[in-house]
Amino acid sequence: MRSFQSWKGRFFYILGRVLYISIVDKATLRQLFLDRRLNIGRSSYWMLTEDIMDQVKLINWADFRIVHVFMPIRKHNEIDTFSILNYFKLEYPGLQIVIPRTNFEKCEITNVLYDHEYTILGRNKYDIPEPIHGKIILPEMIDLVFIPLLACDLQGNRVGYGKGFYDRFLSKCRYDVKKIGLSFFDPVDKIEDVNVFDIPLDECITPKKTWVFANL
Repeated sequence: MRSFQSWKGRFFYILGRVLYISIVDKATLRQLFLDRRLNIGRSSYWMLTEDIMDQVKLINWADFRIVHVFMPIRKHNEIDTFSILNYFKLEYPGLQIVIPRTNFEKCEITNVLYDHEYTILGRNKYDIPEPIHGKIILPEMIDLVFIPLLACDLQGNRVGYGKGFYDRFLSKCRYDVKKIGLSFFDPVDKIEDVNVFDIPLDECITPKKTWVFANL
């Protein structure tokens, strides 16, 4: 079974890189893109992160007051969002940042105001950094959300880890909140099993470009 999964991953990896025409289900994409991300070497990881930061810096941050930044899962080779926090600290010290604290029993996110100097981070049972304490910020107060993902498609639909944390959180935000995914990889053509509870991205930042989706 292990060798079959490995073969299947290589097959879709080649298909995805060359054509990106497959209409693929979330479970397949979840495993495929997690494998791809775990195979990124450390030097390439930091180079790709720098490229993503170049895209982040193109955003006019003066237009936003409160921004949600997810914390990276190191063992899954997630994008280093501490680079975003450091950038905000240096260039936009007046920008308010919230980071998530997660309730895994209820599959809910609480937004905690982040202070560059005083916020103390612990690690939850999945080894994700999160604030020990801090002021709670209501979802409707947030102007922009950086969203973790494993893959997305050309319509802005997203594949996460399958628990629905961010879809529940985004459903409580204002209708005009800016939703931006971060990914080392370009979108696939289409995710086949999107449902009514999936909230699409407005944009996805990748190392080469920022993809803008027309969600009508």
